[in-house]
Amino acid sequence: MRRAVTTCLMLVVTVLPGIAVADQSDVVKIFGRDPGTGDAHACFVRHYAKAHLKSHPDQNVTDMIAYVGKQAGPDPYYMINLQVNFRQLLKPFQVSGSCSQSTDGKQTLGCGVECDGGSLSVRVKNESSILVEIPDSVRLFDPAATEEGDLPKGARFGSDDKLFRLDRTELKDCLPVIYDDEIKAKVMSGVITQ
Repeated sequence: MRRAVTTCLMLVVTVLPGIAVADQSDVVKIFGRDPGTGDAHACFVRHYAKAHLKSHPDQNVTDMIAYVGKQAGPDPYYMINLQVNFRQLLKPFQVSGSCSQSTDGKQTLGCGVECDGGSLSVRVKNESSILVEIPDSVRLFDPAATEEGDLPKGARFGSDDKLFRLDRTELKDCLPVIYDDEIKAKVMSGVITQ
């Protein structure tokens, strides 16, 4: 994984066994298929129109890309990688989290960012959209940086940056936030399309 922050161990959260079949329907909706014990991939994006941003002056996020992945195995391991663009900044910033399937019914995946970097959640809006909730901000990193450093002043979530609806798109649109080189190569060659 290409990361500017390398000093912390990655927090791995696994799903508890015995989750009801009805709870798995949202996972099926996220990936567009039942992933079973195999791996799965999904990409969601949102590019906010100028009219939307004008009517939401406290929203600092102008674009968001979300890659949601599941690694193969009997105990699923989920991850989310986000890329966000902010008003008045040209470069994107990213965040990555490990996720587990929720059992509270309020969200599909609960995700934590390593080294106490905050949390976010993913829930299904419908078969083609998800809702990403970032209640208290999360620690971002600059994917172009070679070492950890302070982010620019504008690289922050605003008071109206709590809940984002993202729409399903082609997996290749998530290439900037797919860190696994093998998966990235398969997406680029068309071997993996979802």
